[in-house]
Amino acid sequence: MKLLHCADIHLGYETHGRLDPATGLNSRLLDFKRCFDFMVERAIEEDVDVFLFAGDAYRTADPTPTQQKLFAEALRPIAQAGIPIVMIVGNHDHPVSFGKASSVDIFGVLEGNVEVFSTPTFCGPSDPIQTKSGPLQLIALPWPIRSKILSREAYRRATPHEIRDTIENLYAGFVRQSASELDPAMPAVVAAHLTVQGSELSGSERASLIAHEPTFSVGQLAAPGVDYVALGHIHRFQDRNADAFEKGEGPPVIYSSSIERISFKEFDARKGFVLVDIEPGRERRTAYEYVDTPARRFLPIEVDATEADDPTRAVLAAIAKEIVAEAIVRVRYRVDESQVGAVDAGAIREALAEAEHVAAVERVVDAQERRQRTVVRQDTSLKDAMERYVAQHEKLEGMRDDLVAAALEIEREVDG
Repeated sequence: MKLLHCADIHLGYETHGRLDPATGLNSRLLDFKRCFDFMVERAIEEDVDVFLFAGDAYRTADPTPTQQKLFAEALRPIAQAGIPIVMIVGNHDHPVSFGKASSVDIFGVLEGNVEVFSTPTFCGPSDPIQTKSGPLQLIALPWPIRSKILSREAYRRATPHEIRDTIENLYAGFVRQSASELDPAMPAVVAAHLTVQGSELSGSERASLIAHEPTFSVGQLAAPGVDYVALGHIHRFQDRNADAFEKGEGPPVIYSSSIERISFKEFDARKGFVLVDIEPGRERRTAYEYVDTPARRFLPIEVDATEADDPTRAVLAAIAKEIVAEAIVRVRYRVDESQVGAVDAGAIREALAEAEHVAAVERVVDAQERRQRTVVRQDTSLKDAMERYVAQHEKLEGMRDDLVAAALEIEREVDG
């Protein structure tokens, strides 16, 4: 059985975009759509049995009609191909108010075999997901909604810490009970949108919030009988159970990452999705392949021009070393106060003309200490001149004695 596992599409981010004259849409929306279409084409090409989406379809729980239309259009080929679509509700999909529909609930009533899970659900041996390659058992764990727990009388006066413990215990118990009922003859997958202990963030997630979320161990999700754990919420591709999986002692526990970059914090992160093969049988084996999407490059260029005679030339030289074409570029250069007027911002912008978008050209001025030129009079000794120079450059302070000694040695050689 072959699955495509993806998550965290976050359609709706328009930062660093521009109006596309051909479509009237923000260029960043088109970037996300390009990656989505690429993924769907690969799913059909691979003839997958299930398209598994582990949460966070949109940037917010209140997407615009345009965003909803783009998402539905991207999914349509999957539905038309008869591939079952499994969708787990993520934190960005779910409204804060209890009782309101999530932003992906609409897909449950569209044409095609679409299952949307907004509460913990076990599709076990008696009610599995039906695919062309046979039944698939699913333990679905959507984003845990605190408001649902707080709506119960027993928890209305509970502290945030108690609520978090309650969610962790409920979810862990649900997985444990569901796993005990699995049929070993059928493939079984856990699909969840939540935080696993020790996960490496991509940078775009808010670490301060994740620190206060319910957190689960790998062992609580990779229960006996589970062949694959498909995760969403963390935007960096990683297998949280890699060592055990390598030894054949447990299933992969995979964050698939997001399909497109959101900010410069993700400039070096891979973006894509996962193709998963599960071979049923007594010696069942799971294999997976990570596939990169054509995500837009984010290119941060950092330049320290404080020591440059010509700071503009230093910045232009740094830009020339990079491929700026079709990238979203941010240039950040550092100068001291005396150099501010010497920087030609127009020349820098011109050097970035081939970029898809210039996010910013930021100037950082060294103002903590006022640098002055070393005053060396004709009667100043070499020793005094070197000491004055070193005193104005903190990074040389540790080498002061060595530099002075070297200078004096050169002076002796020159004097013969």
